Amino acid sequence: MAEQVVDVIGLMDPNRYALKETLEELIAFLDLHIRLDGKEHRVQTRRLKSRPYDTLHTETPYRAILNRGAHWNPHHNSYLSIIAPETYLLNDMVSFFAVDKNTSYGQMAKLGIRIPPTVAIPQQDYSELKNDPKVTPDLMFEDFEMFDLTECGDVVGFPAFLKPQSGGGWVGVVKVNSHEELVDAYNKSGDKPMNLQKAIDYREFVRTVGVGPQMLPMHYNAAAELSHDRYLRAPNRAVEHFFLSKTEFDEVTRITRVINAFYNWDHNSCESLIDHGGLIHPIDFANAYPDSSPVSLHYYFPGLVKAMTRWLIFVAVSQRKKPRFGHDWDEYFAVRDEADATGMSYQERLSRYNEIALRHFAAAEFEAFCAEHLPDFDEQAYDFFGSDKFTSILETEVRYYFKIPQEQPAKVEHYLGIHNFWLHCELARINPQSVRVRAVCSSLSVQPSQLLCSSVLFMLSPPARDSASERVKQARALLLDPLLW
Repeated sequence: MAEQVVDVIGLMDPNRYALKETLEELIAFLDLHIRLDGKEHRVQTRRLKSRPYDTLHTETPYRAILNRGAHWNPHHNSYLSIIAPETYLLNDMVSFFAVDKNTSYGQMAKLGIRIPPTVAIPQQDYSELKNDPKVTPDLMFEDFEMFDLTECGDVVGFPAFLKPQSGGGWVGVVKVNSHEELVDAYNKSGDKPMNLQKAIDYREFVRTVGVGPQMLPMHYNAAAELSHDRYLRAPNRAVEHFFLSKTEFDEVTRITRVINAFYNWDHNSCESLIDHGGLIHPIDFANAYPDSSPVSLHYYFPGLVKAMTRWLIFVAVSQRKKPRFGHDWDEYFAVRDEADATGMSYQERLSRYNEIALRHFAAAEFEAFCAEHLPDFDEQAYDFFGSDKFTSILETEVRYYFKIPQEQPAKVEHYLGIHNFWLHCELARINPQSVRVRAVCSSLSVQPSQLLCSSVLFMLSPPARDSASERVKQARALLLDPLLW
């Protein structure tokens, strides 16, 4: 009889109910018995609690930890840093604190990634330092020199965005169209270091979220008045499938995978702008606490949870060791130097970086593990997301977010409607032989197998979307039209 092993996955996310709850319930629903290396592995989840621990004899029961929001709890920070060599932390604690937006812009630009012109600017307000009795202003401020803010504007050009060096949720971000507006915005910016970045005239805003080697690009509407509407394609349309060409899909996913691997972040998102000439510009990618609520992600939420579940199970059961931050940087710089010396194309450079990132995330081993040990995962996850249990989780999250009792019923109906649409799309993807799919395919003389990319799916490589015939596209449109279900 095989030795019985219980692999415990630790979950923390101090500001989200649904992600933790859904991961817990889905993993329990799977009821896994994985045979690997002569052992039978069971997988359980446990939430990290803030409690005292013996600093000199710290141990951990966790094989892997989803350490979302660790930066909000200094007590957790020290615990996670101590146990890091003994478990698998999804996001590296060292790089999480060491890397801010300005750092990441500069380092990615040195690799040749198309970052818009950006200038880092010291904070405007030093009142906290001036009023600190431990600080001697005459000594502190002799190391600061005067600068001309309008020169920064000339270097970057207008319009531009003045943004805090750290933070998220668009807090403190201001668009400026002139030197006067720049000076006014900077004078109101407070005590955070800032950066000024050239605004890109774009036709598509893409946010790509990664979980290990898996990538999912999502359309993003930065102009939406409310943050929870930004992943909607339009006020009356939840999602647009195949909104990127194969080439665009390939580039945004490779860029995100390279960034995540470079900084040892298994869960991070990258915002990119596609300009009217087709060039792709990453503009914000130090986001190792990406939005993961169904209230904002809506249609995309089940895909995120599925990707996270697969990856957590893989790293826990296989007892994968977390790579050390910066261990493979020399490989990236060697490609950079070769590319600069030989005139290597931008896409070839990205492809070479992507190969390093795929090795970093053990992508081949991950795919083989899922194929052997999680062969029915899609079908099981579909059953879970169609269950009353997940409906209850979704309703609870929506009621947490929308506080006005009178609006809650309509909001719950709205989100359940989008989720039911996802269920229909997912069924078309994982069961192309269903009666509904076969009927549509028969009417248009296409094969069900040609529709396998018809739902949101985290992917290691891009689907061949550009080769789809008009009849295939028409069949997909029919199957993905919520008005037809």
